[in-house]
Amino acid sequence: MSDKLSIWRPAGPAGLYVNSQSGIYYSRYRMNGSRTFRSLKTKVFTVAKLKHAKRQVDVEKDRQRGAVISANFQTLGGLLVEMQTRLDAIPVAQSTKVGRSGNIERLKRNWRRGSFDAFLARNVTADVVAELREYLLHHAEWKWKFQKGSHCGFKVPTVNQTLWVLRVLLDIAVEKMVLIENPFAVSSTLRRGLFAKGRGQAGRGGARLQLPDRADMLRIFAEMRRVPDESDKFKPNPEQRIYLETMAIEMADHAELLAYSGMRKEEATKSTVGDDHGDEFKIWGTKSESAERTIPVNPALRLVLDRIKSRRVGPKTKLVITSEPRTAMRRACGRLGLPMLRNHDLRHYFASVCIASGVDIPTVSRWLGHADGGTLAMKTYGHLQKDHSQASAKKVDFNASFADAQSSVA
Repeated sequence: MSDKLSIWRPAGPAGLYVNSQSGIYYSRYRMNGSRTFRSLKTKVFTVAKLKHAKRQVDVEKDRQRGAVISANFQTLGGLLVEMQTRLDAIPVAQSTKVGRSGNIERLKRNWRRGSFDAFLARNVTADVVAELREYLLHHAEWKWKFQKGSHCGFKVPTVNQTLWVLRVLLDIAVEKMVLIENPFAVSSTLRRGLFAKGRGQAGRGGARLQLPDRADMLRIFAEMRRVPDESDKFKPNPEQRIYLETMAIEMADHAELLAYSGMRKEEATKSTVGDDHGDEFKIWGTKSESAERTIPVNPALRLVLDRIKSRRVGPKTKLVITSEPRTAMRRACGRLGLPMLRNHDLRHYFASVCIASGVDIPTVSRWLGHADGGTLAMKTYGHLQKDHSQASAKKVDFNASFADAQSSVA
């Protein structure tokens, strides 16, 4: 017993100890009647003092609010049960539930540190997360259902959706006093963020949105309406060509409807002729209750609505008859030599053009059907508002204004 106690040496401030064998500093404190050692993960005394002081403050806060450290939340498996219980209580679309389930299964299947369910939450460090991220990006194998061959490495959005699950688990661990801080929340100038960087992740720490300008978007819509004379794989006969030209028009109008209204793909498929009320357009939200909204009809939306309605009969007729315009849009982008677009990029395009036109972000957020009052829109499109503000500032000329004012007075 004395040999065990001799390993730990007091290091000055009350509760701060150093392990004489490893040289690592530890905080010792009492919570819920039991005394525990918690590693500060440093051998530098000055750093240990700062971390120890912060930990004492956090422990005292949790004492005052009656926090209880439960064994059920020590492991990732226990935290996952709590997370799923909380998520089940939130009403969301079925597609969102399926997506979350897939993210959870992907995280468990590709966990690199032994059993996921038994892994201790306090051992999830920034290095562990970075190792998982790189494995998902470059080495994880996956395949589509019924596909014989497999792919290696997931795309950036898929990786970040998987890491999001781990981040939520660690947030719960912090709440339950299993962790002092979440490694995802720790900023450092010596390492990049823990989420993967790449296209389409502006809202989760990734690069800015890369969208075509208005001229290129019009070129894409025009190219979607054009049916090539022939291709290497298919040469349509006259009857087939008539059908392809009809569907090309429908696809292009479908894409323009998304781009000029900001609707989600599922919302557009539920829209009917009767939802157009002249100056306003009713959008039936599919993602949440707050997604149901009415937006003003802008001139571009008015034109595409009138074109579509000229081919429909009755107020209950669906506005779009194609499931999605993505394939036609990607083929058009390929023929024009432009970056590929997704259906959701049309929603981003709508928001970007609105902000560039001077619409404030809270208003754009309402038009998009967000329930957070603009928080997500600010994270995703905030840089566009800054760019617009800077461009507007360049138009301000105090000298010219002063000269004009002087001449008008004279």
